[in-house]
Amino acid sequence: MDWRRLLEPDIRDFIRAHEKDDVRNLALKKPPDENWPWVLTLDQIKARQKARIKLPRWPDHHDDIIFPPPDILEQASSAPTARYKAHLVAGKTFADLTGGAGVDSCALTETYQSGICVEQDKNAADLIAHNLSLLCRYSVPVHHSKAEDFVQTMAPVDLATLDPQRRNENKKGFYRLEDCSPDITALLPALSKKAKRIMLKTSPMLDIWEAVKTLGIVEAVHVVEWQGECKEVVYILNPTQKTNSKDIPITSARVNDNGEVIYDFTFTKECEENTEPEYTLPQKFLFEPSPAFQKAGGFNTLAHEYDVKKLHKHTHLYTAEDPCPNFPGRQFEIMDVLPVDKKALPISKANLTLRNFPGSTQDLRKKLKLTDGGDDYLFACTLCDENKALLHGRKIEQI
Repeated sequence: MDWRRLLEPDIRDFIRAHEKDDVRNLALKKPPDENWPWVLTLDQIKARQKARIKLPRWPDHHDDIIFPPPDILEQASSAPTARYKAHLVAGKTFADLTGGAGVDSCALTETYQSGICVEQDKNAADLIAHNLSLLCRYSVPVHHSKAEDFVQTMAPVDLATLDPQRRNENKKGFYRLEDCSPDITALLPALSKKAKRIMLKTSPMLDIWEAVKTLGIVEAVHVVEWQGECKEVVYILNPTQKTNSKDIPITSARVNDNGEVIYDFTFTKECEENTEPEYTLPQKFLFEPSPAFQKAGGFNTLAHEYDVKKLHKHTHLYTAEDPCPNFPGRQFEIMDVLPVDKKALPISKANLTLRNFPGSTQDLRKKLKLTDGGDDYLFACTLCDENKALLHGRKIEQI
């Protein structure tokens, strides 16, 4: 169906008036006009609801912005993570080879002097061109083409960005680089002749060191967290050099709604391997790295950098006698260290987390007859003396 019909004044006004409504309830009703593209209208309402979270400034930027289908928005970068990425590589020209929702292209126009966008789906390409004309400070040409074909005749650029499609028509998810579309491993030889740097976004599920080995020319890795979730893993590729994997800087960063860094941490594999943390039984405070910092690794270096001690080599929780205000994650005051036994629990409701502990959260919660939620936190983990324990903590709110 043609998305341009959503620009008709009556349909556009209806969407704005009902953008907070339950789409499932709206679907049960008849459209105000039987000639309206009702399914497309409902999808736009649903997409706007997702965009309110992921692209908070877009819905109110211009009345004529049309959002892509919800499944495209699902993989698209959020505006904050896109802004963070737009500052990672300096340059004047960019090529976004997997347009998607146009979020990365839009962010790059804030830091680059000119750029182009490529999208293999004709309808999506037209939609991106429409939105970018409303959002960007200068015109961004949008080309309808496959990235593999476009690269062959592309003019050289300072930066090429890719966010390969990780789902097929059956919504099946892929994580390996060679299974995604486009296949960056096949595209890399041609692209390396056209771009000074390449920025590749992958699924957080992909193992970082497997990707580094496959790509071969990784210059840096960034693991980006927003709103408490690990959203993206980004690889900066340098076609002119082959980097030793042990020297590659791995940065985990938590960003705010403006894409600004709240806190970040950088380490190398060599530094991690040469750092020996101190292990101890639980002290007064407990520290849990936030999702991006867990994904990035660097657990030994993290202990050294923030002067905290590990509970066990494979238990990525930390402890200290004093608070650590700058620690990148959650902090708790330890109330007690308990055996893994319901009879020993002074509480019947708590937030339960497993770290280096057998089984699942659901099974342990059932065994302990524990309901979820509340102000109490229980960490089931293995300690440095190899004993299993429940750490009962109360969260320390951070600014």
